Amino acid sequence: MIGELVLALEAVAPSRLAAEWDRVGFLLGDASRPLRSALLCIDLTEQTLSEAIRLRCQAIVAYHPPIFEPIHRLTTGQSRESLLLRCAEHRMALLSPHTALDAVQGGVTDWLTDAIGRGERWPITPASEHHPRERLKVVTFVPAYAVHVIRDAMVAAGAGHIGGYTACGFESAGIGTFIAGAGTKPTIGKHGRLERVPEVRLEMVCSEHESVAVIRALRQAHPYETPPVELHQLKALSDSDQGHGRIVRLDRPLARQEIVTRLRRALRIPKGTMQIVEGSGKKTHSLIGVVPGAGFSMFPKAVEQGCSMFITGEARHHDQLAAHAQGCDVVLAGHSQTERGFLPHLARLLQFHLPKVRMHVSRVDAPPAKWA
Repeated sequence: MIGELVLALEAVAPSRLAAEWDRVGFLLGDASRPLRSALLCIDLTEQTLSEAIRLRCQAIVAYHPPIFEPIHRLTTGQSRESLLLRCAEHRMALLSPHTALDAVQGGVTDWLTDAIGRGERWPITPASEHHPRERLKVVTFVPAYAVHVIRDAMVAAGAGHIGGYTACGFESAGIGTFIAGAGTKPTIGKHGRLERVPEVRLEMVCSEHESVAVIRALRQAHPYETPPVELHQLKALSDSDQGHGRIVRLDRPLARQEIVTRLRRALRIPKGTMQIVEGSGKKTHSLIGVVPGAGFSMFPKAVEQGCSMFITGEARHHDQLAAHAQGCDVVLAGHSQTERGFLPHLARLLQFHLPKVRMHVSRVDAPPAKWA
């Protein structure tokens, strides 16, 4: 089923590793539909969709998310919306791993780094072990009889998501005490007397964005006149093996041209199609930053950590000037050229989880621009 492909993609490229701005995972389709074959590509285009239809696929795994910005209407007037309509008409599921596949150990970034050479490596920005939906913990204290009502209300508002699990929480029993003052309307007990009530401490995580709705739902469902609420900020733990970008300390320093040659061969791109900004003046390089796609936003952090060369797919003119001024070589190998070669590896990884599903790597997927 399509749902099994969703789970397989999550296992290969955990969504918790994706950049906060990204839109990864299951984007369109019916998880209960049968799945016999899927097409893997970098971009959803007229060509790749037609290829998937011709191959009788039930799903497309597009590295770049086909649905990214908000969609206000679905008509044939715009190319993107028209493609999505065609997918829906053919009941074609859409999934995307994007930056989750970049960040995971053994993913796109490590594959691109492998093309340069061996050596110690680490993420430019280590991944957080906490997904954005696990940044806050909401704590309340409730009478035992009302726990399930409040928990369900918080879950409905977005609390309790940890990885691929929902309705996650923790409950611990204890005794709550209070004295109801004048003018209050206590649900339990009488004014002016110390009350001891069997209560449950209920804890659930949520994102900062969801916290307002979660606390509102908690208060509305809580039987007490003044519900006790605590909000705890959770400090994210870094994952030293996974994250965005890589820095590699080569076992043996390499000359700039040797690095370029290795990249060109590994990516199978013609000579003369890569751009080089010569900024360092160094004859050899040992500490190199690597980010597939449009990764120049990570350039400053790579330089801060001592990189004398930075490899990515593309960079704006003024970014190239900045790199030259900061004394760092930059190699630009093409946006999708630094990503597309990983698709056969992705096919094998998904095939391991879904041995009965045929994985097709697109033969028509290509960069939109060609060298003249």
